[in-house]
Amino acid sequence: MQFEELAALVQSRRSIRRYADREVPDELLQRALDLAVWAPNGGNRQSWAFYVVKDRQLIGKLADAVKAKTELMAGWPEAARFGESVRRWLRTSDFFRNAPVCIAVATGCYESVADQVLAARGAADPQAVQIGEARRVGASRLQSAAAAITTLLLSLHAQGLGACWMAGPQQAKQEIERLLEIPPELDFVALLPVGYPAEEPQPGPRRPRDEVVRFLR
Repeated sequence: MQFEELAALVQSRRSIRRYADREVPDELLQRALDLAVWAPNGGNRQSWAFYVVKDRQLIGKLADAVKAKTELMAGWPEAARFGESVRRWLRTSDFFRNAPVCIAVATGCYESVADQVLAARGAADPQAVQIGEARRVGASRLQSAAAAITTLLLSLHAQGLGACWMAGPQQAKQEIERLLEIPPELDFVALLPVGYPAEEPQPGPRRPRDEVVRFLR
């Protein structure tokens, strides 16, 4: 692949929230997932798991669970000051109920040697606590899942499918894990509705490179 081809693939991908009423072949999903598991990951533990949901009733139950948590939080007095943002959230948090497919991503625990040393050191050492907190900000297992999701999104896009990376459904984490029978050693971290696009969103603005990149020579 030429660099220009890769650039075109990356720059043409969009977050798709409206889908055609058209079945997504299992073969395309399997091909995308076959590439997703080649993503870099902590210690090569490959501690991810993917739940491909095509049962429309089950997708509806997932959406109901997310909607219920949205309504709960939107009803709190603290939400009132966010006005239209909350009203828009109420309208859109369960948009994925109309997707032909939803892929739930879960990840297991990963402890590097450093993590194990810090755990053994305990909370009595302030330096150990500080280092542990810093490591949790960029937790390896979440970085691993993110790498797989990025690869999955590009692989779906390359086959003419649209998807959207959703972290919001984590608000219904317990309900989703129960509905999908995700075992206790795994944590649900993201949901990707997938289908043939029924919209062509325009690209959002990107900050200039000079604002986000520093070369330290």
